Amino acid sequence: MANSEQVNLQMTFKPPTKLPSTNGDARLMVNLTIEDVIYTLETPYPDFEIKRGKTALVLIDIQKIASPEPFVKAAIKKGLPEKDVTEAVADYEKRFWQAVDNSARILKVCRLKGIDVVHVVLAAPTKNPLHTAKVNRKIGLIVQPASEDSRSLDAVKPLPDELVVAKTNGGAFSGTNLDFILRNMDIESLILVGFLTDECVAATAYHGADIGYDILLVRDACATHRKEAHDAIIWSLDDMCLKVYTTEEVLRKLEALPNPK
Repeated sequence: MANSEQVNLQMTFKPPTKLPSTNGDARLMVNLTIEDVIYTLETPYPDFEIKRGKTALVLIDIQKIASPEPFVKAAIKKGLPEKDVTEAVADYEKRFWQAVDNSARILKVCRLKGIDVVHVVLAAPTKNPLHTAKVNRKIGLIVQPASEDSRSLDAVKPLPDELVVAKTNGGAFSGTNLDFILRNMDIESLILVGFLTDECVAATAYHGADIGYDILLVRDACATHRKEAHDAIIWSLDDMCLKVYTTEEVLRKLEALPNPK
């Protein structure tokens, strides 16, 4: 390998959580994983600043429909034992409410610092099934307008002057005018929180990155039914097309911003 290529590799190296032991000799490296190879070769997605007037907080589907309650009720209605269902959903329930709490904390500081807020909700425009996206209609996922399932959770309830964008599909951009709204507001970067990590959140993140937004995904302010699926999506997205941070890290960034005049 040429010296210039060696230098470039060193510059783009992103160390994994734990490098295999080499004892100074590459021939002694053991347990090399695909993650080690990827982290060595990839160029990490560049960091970016959170800026008032340029960054928006986007809350995705933080609604009754995403919570464990209707999930449990539907399973019991299908004949599954209540005790077994409750136990099976317990881990998701814990992670769900932790993500709601973290989203609410971020929302509170964004409001204080003057960061624009957009609530994206899953809700049909009418009761006519034909007005729901085919992908959801085919699996019976039709959230009636102004229904209990469509209600935003109290912890993140929109204020009267905050934007609410309704969708009937997965990603927040497809099937809505969200991109038009954000560009009209001169927004360049997004903080994403909400549900479900491997469905609507991931679809929004990929689409948003593809059309040019810098994306900051908050690891512990989103969740999905299986923790393994959540972790896999976070791993695949982090530094590939966006940045991933924890709630505490995002709060520190937000709190460092000056208060609006």
